[in-house]
Amino acid sequence: MSPEASPEPSGDDAGPTGARARTAARSATRSGRDRPDPADRVRRSHAQTRTTIRFALAFFAAAALAAVWDHGRWLPLHLFLAGGVVLAISGVSLMLTVTWSAAPAPPDRWVTIQRTLIIVGAAGVGIGRTADVPAAVAVTGTAFLLGLLALAGLLAWTIRRGPKRRFDAAVAAYLAAVAAGVVGVGLGVTMALDSPTLPLRSAHATANLLGLVGLTIGGTLPFFAATVGRSKMARHTTPRRLAVTLAWQVAMVAAAVISLALDVATVPSVALVGYAVGILVILAWMPRPTRRQWTWAGPRLVALWLGGFWWCAAVVATAVDAATGTAVLDGRWLVIMVLAGYGQIAWGSLAYLLPMLRGGGPDQLSDGFATTRSWPGLVAINVAGVAVAVAVTPVAVAAVAVWLLDAAVRAARVGTSRAERQATEPSSTGPSTTETSSIRPSTEE
Repeated sequence: MSPEASPEPSGDDAGPTGARARTAARSATRSGRDRPDPADRVRRSHAQTRTTIRFALAFFAAAALAAVWDHGRWLPLHLFLAGGVVLAISGVSLMLTVTWSAAPAPPDRWVTIQRTLIIVGAAGVGIGRTADVPAAVAVTGTAFLLGLLALAGLLAWTIRRGPKRRFDAAVAAYLAAVAAGVVGVGLGVTMALDSPTLPLRSAHATANLLGLVGLTIGGTLPFFAATVGRSKMARHTTPRRLAVTLAWQVAMVAAAVISLALDVATVPSVALVGYAVGILVILAWMPRPTRRQWTWAGPRLVALWLGGFWWCAAVVATAVDAATGTAVLDGRWLVIMVLAGYGQIAWGSLAYLLPMLRGGGPDQLSDGFATTRSWPGLVAINVAGVAVAVAVTPVAVAAVAVWLLDAAVRAARVGTSRAERQATEPSSTGPSTTETSSIRPSTEE
């Protein structure tokens, strides 16, 4: 029986045992007095996430347009990462924390404030740097920094109110990622106010790419891969092992960022190799899908695995760059990490999340999953990764164009609005059982 639905003991209980039972019941009632109905909790969380994802998709589209309009690399990457990816992290990490910990959704106004700070910050930094207005970059960069701090506050507020502790490792990864992002953005604001240097630029990129984005993805994959594949968590994946892996990755990021900022030789490459080993360990914690699960999830699940391997390969190549004195995260392997690594993982994740957030009952869920099941898109993004690696630019551009067009068409068909439940189904004010459990991986053996 769910703890939220536990009945109070009968008043006929006598003696110390009955008194203790009544005291415990009153305590449970007080502690759950403000706990929202589970359907309302999930509905509010999904509504918040849908709004955030809309803005994330808008930034992804802006990044694609910027790549066509601007011949440089900075603006498209900034819009994609600081805008689209960070907004996706904001919305999805909060939603998963609410779902996995059975916590109430945070207040809408707080989520709106946090989202607005990220949007204004990401857009403002892009405009300010493009227009060469350092003051605007500093001000809006500070807004972005406040947005990350607000996200940390929302995550902490949410997890403290959740009765379930099985997924604390993922939430700890989110908080560590936000801390790394605060460092990265702080370095960015510092460079905007002063003359940027190569060591600071390398530390800034590492904190943001491997810290903010990488720690978030690493903390999510062991759980989310089980969700996407509709499988149980891997038997060998324990909370202790996940916590040790997170601590290792945090230590590697910290060592890399500090040594790069101080321009220390050797340490960055060693730390980056250690981080790449951590990625392989994270992939080892993901459940091994059966043939049936591969068949059902298809490209959504394959994208998580291939994206992880591309991510690892890009980090190893970056370690080689650091060892040879080449600028860190500034060449083709940066593009590979963002596109074939993080971009592919985000693509596979959204291919699952968009139909789930739309909801509408089992039939509409099935239709949505069929719509986002794109083998052409999966092939295109991996062709793009290979083309960038071997420096065949025309093929890379064509493959990315196919990938983006395919993703845009499929996302538009699914939409970002909640679908009404079919009239033939029983009416309900909340999400169906299928929808509320669709993002909670099973931890039973």
